[in-house]
Amino acid sequence: MRILIYWEQESWGGVDTHLLELLSTWPVPDDEIVLMVNKGNRGFARLRENFAKLPYVRSVEAVSYSHNELNRRCRESRLLRHVSKLLHFLQPLTYWLSVRRLQRQFSREGNFDLLLADNGGYPAAWGAICALEAGARAGIGARVMLVHHAAVAAAPFMAWFEQYVDRRMNRLASAFVCVSRATRHALLSRRWIDAASLRIRVIHNGIRSDLRQQEDAAVDIRESIGATKREKLIGIVGRVSPYKGHEDLVFALARVAPTVRELLRVIVIGSGDPADELERLTRIAGRLGVGDRIHFFGYVKGDPVSLIAQLDLLVVATRSFEGFGLTLIEAMGVGVPVLATDVGAIPEFVTPELGVLVSPGSPAELSYAFTSLVTVPEEWQHRASLARDQLLNLKQDMANEYRQLFLECLA
Repeated sequence: MRILIYWEQESWGGVDTHLLELLSTWPVPDDEIVLMVNKGNRGFARLRENFAKLPYVRSVEAVSYSHNELNRRCRESRLLRHVSKLLHFLQPLTYWLSVRRLQRQFSREGNFDLLLADNGGYPAAWGAICALEAGARAGIGARVMLVHHAAVAAAPFMAWFEQYVDRRMNRLASAFVCVSRATRHALLSRRWIDAASLRIRVIHNGIRSDLRQQEDAAVDIRESIGATKREKLIGIVGRVSPYKGHEDLVFALARVAPTVRELLRVIVIGSGDPADELERLTRIAGRLGVGDRIHFFGYVKGDPVSLIAQLDLLVVATRSFEGFGLTLIEAMGVGVPVLATDVGAIPEFVTPELGVLVSPGSPAELSYAFTSLVTVPEEWQHRASLARDQLLNLKQDMANEYRQLFLECLA
């Protein structure tokens, strides 16, 4: 099978890790996979070396003219910065411009059996949507759209165009893949995607067959911050953006009693998006008097599991929607207790028996959980042990499920 994957994004995050895991465990090495990414894709840049190690994957960088990419270039240009405000009204034009450009790029790479458009949300990266249209025009027989996060309702003044595009997707897509039931529900409830006439398959993110530390950690967290063995390391791993709830952790730590707080260290691993987000959080921590208990590591290269395994608690504090939450699975797989907000897909696999769920945007509930980590650690370890055992017994092969779906689409 010859497969083209089109992946367009500006930042980095869980989509990158998901795609690497999918391709690293691909069940048929004789398949030929071409991974086409937009220039400036920071997720691809972060994992470029990993993709290069896969002999059946060839990566191609392409210049994109999608709405998102044109908007980004305008924002980065002092001369064109104000033009970005007008681009929204020019979407029908930029849509077909992007389709035409992608069609030529796809055709230059030869013939393909199937196209997978990897999209963070929906519509999210318009380049992924344009890719399905371009794939049909380039003669690619089967076309699949992959959606990770929550779909967004159309803006009222452009709803006519977005409805038109969704109906095009209903006709052109062989299938949609959602990484969780929550993602599927958001797609069907907020968009004009028709479940009656279209395959919409839920395929959860893959669980690595071996979740033990894959390599030596790039940093010894406890040693680098001078923490004692009595102190609990509470970590949050991933892109540092406002909707991820890092600020709630800072306020939660400030609410904890001083006698408990002196036994806690909060570890933040990930780069800021926007770039000044880490600086903003540092200022807040300083004003609240907890700056000495919070440590910002930025982006740490290497296997994230080797970092997660050093923690006493892994937190996902997302405020709005979480398409899957891969770091939670990784923590559960190595026996690290988990604390997460009750949003999106998280309740699909973090049950009260396996972890602790709190309301989004609630520093009070987070602080209560932090306190219980110190006062009743055995309860947290019991849940962590159950979670690890359940994951070991869970047989899930993401790559096989994707390939089976591809065969169904080609049948």
